[in-house]
Amino acid sequence: MNMQRIKCTVIGDYHVGKTSVIYSYINKSLEDVQTTLGIDFFTKSVRVEKKSAILTIWDTAGSERFQSLTDSYLRDSDLVIIVYDMSKRKSNISYWMRRAEQHHPHTIGILGNKDDLTRGFNDDLADILYPWTRQNWKFVTGYCSSRRPTSVKTFFKRCLHSVVSNEIEMPKFVPVISLKAKKSKSRTCCS
Repeated sequence: MNMQRIKCTVIGDYHVGKTSVIYSYINKSLEDVQTTLGIDFFTKSVRVEKKSAILTIWDTAGSERFQSLTDSYLRDSDLVIIVYDMSKRKSNISYWMRRAEQHHPHTIGILGNKDDLTRGFNDDLADILYPWTRQNWKFVTGYCSSRRPTSVKTFFKRCLHSVVSNEIEMPKFVPVISLKAKKSKSRTCCS
């Protein structure tokens, strides 16, 4: 049986909780979370819309010294999830959107993490995403706490549903159009 493969790359600033979100999704203990150096890789079998799929999750480091690696992992991603910290006043969502858009993923997830902490987030997400919504990008937005796995799993489920339903279906009937060259009338000069 040929299973669909879905590539997901998780990006965002340093210390926003990208690894914790992934650990929560794959049912791994949050006690073992360490800062990602470079890149980390996880796989999970999932069912999306009655289809089985292999989800590969690439966890990128948010530290500036590793960001040059991010582009090579964003390439060919079906899903890019941008994680930001809701307990901070500002985010770099626009920066990460510009990085993601260069690789044309099917869907971009925007996930606010740490919603269980005091909310300090002031940015208006609709204003930030407005330039991309005008270009028909497919977004899934949400917020969670990596300490509540249900909220993380719900967000991933919505993102995966968007990726699978975003596949381009071939039309059942494709009309055949034939083009014929026009016959030129013979003319005589100066008649």
